[in-house]
Amino acid sequence: MRFALVLSPLIALTLANPTTSCPTGSVIKDGGFESGKTPPTSGGNSWTVISFIGASTYALTSPGSTHNGGQYAFTAILYPGPYSGGASGDTLTQTMNTCAGHNYSIAVDYTFNATVSNDCAVSIQYPYKTTTGSVTTGSGIGGETPGVWYTTGATFQAVSSADPFSIVFSCSNGANNRIGVDNVKILPYAGNAY
Repeated sequence: MRFALVLSPLIALTLANPTTSCPTGSVIKDGGFESGKTPPTSGGNSWTVISFIGASTYALTSPGSTHNGGQYAFTAILYPGPYSGGASGDTLTQTMNTCAGHNYSIAVDYTFNATVSNDCAVSIQYPYKTTTGSVTTGSGIGGETPGVWYTTGATFQAVSSADPFSIVFSCSNGANNRIGVDNVKILPYAGNAY
């Protein structure tokens, strides 16, 4: 019995003082693409590019966003392939270092090379309860000017300590475009998350 009495305060102390803490800064790596390393298609330690549709490719381009961007931005280069039904796209993804139940804000700078039609879009995807939330911006919505940098964003509540975050680039109806992103910031957020 004495052994159990001695362990009880230790267990309470261990539970009250966990060894891990939630990050106070960015939960994404290389959000400004300033490492200068083109993301791989598998096994990246920060960004990875997946889900190629059509003849799409990608590159780090310079300069970065005019909103305090650095030297580089990530650019999806979207072209439909001969067997893609007029569609093109790819996905930039990363696993975030989040804390379950905590709120976060997302801000992403983006630019379209062409905005004459609404056939191309950039979408940010983040955890939302048991599914995925997203915000999509089309190339012909909102009066965007080609080559000008804009910012989109959202808030979310983390589901786990390793939540996925993706930026999906897409075109349809045979359209092609270059869509750039930069200054990807995902930070703890004190307000309500939706």
